[in-house]
Amino acid sequence: MGSVIRFEDVWKQFGNLMVLKEVSFSVNNGEIVVLLGPNGSGKSTLFKMTLGLVKPDSGRVFVEDIDVLLNPIEARRRVGYMPEDLIVYESLKINEYLEFISSIYGVQVDIDMVEKVIDLLGLQEHLGKLIGELSHGTKRKVLLAALMLREPKVLVLDEVFSGLDPSSARIVKTWIRELVKRRAGALISTHILPIAEAIADRVLIIHQGRIVSEGKPSELKEIFRVKELEDVFLQVTGYSSEIEGIIKALYE
Repeated sequence: MGSVIRFEDVWKQFGNLMVLKEVSFSVNNGEIVVLLGPNGSGKSTLFKMTLGLVKPDSGRVFVEDIDVLLNPIEARRRVGYMPEDLIVYESLKINEYLEFISSIYGVQVDIDMVEKVIDLLGLQEHLGKLIGELSHGTKRKVLLAALMLREPKVLVLDEVFSGLDPSSARIVKTWIRELVKRRAGALISTHILPIAEAIADRVLIIHQGRIVSEGKPSELKEIFRVKELEDVFLQVTGYSSEIEGIIKALYE
């Protein structure tokens, strides 16, 4: 099958804080891997490493067998990346942005395809606006449109469903599945656990910089003897039922 992303014994420290500890895993071609973890667990740091934006202190990161540390530019050409904190050119309009991104990656896009993607994501009514005038969710749709037009072989999507309405979230889930089925692999993070359970071929749970659990959603639920992936996540990350008692006590 072959891996599209591979982390080999990756460690990373920022100041006195050890963010990643001996992280090793791969994402295979044709596979959707969902990375779950609390805020500050190291997810975004891992994602940025696939582009060479953050360098590991030790260990290696590969994108389609390209060592990202040695050749970050080539790795970036192959990755379709969406950051949690949106970075867009706010002084451009949507069509201008899509043309700009396509030109950077050398993608020839048929105008009919552009119109189909714009209609699919409900962006038609916003074409006359600058991107800076759009809502958070609509900005995310613009970035998604650019990715759809590129059709990258490696998807790295950090909180891709954040700010999307249910209809748009369904569109994105379907697009990810279809692209991965045909020609790609995907590494995704989300705090929306029902979506994670619905879309993931495999789930990784990271806590305090380490991968602490891994498997298909059904396997993890069976191992932990629970009905929901949320319960697996809470057990693995140390959530205590005592917290609920504390919350109730606030209103007594």
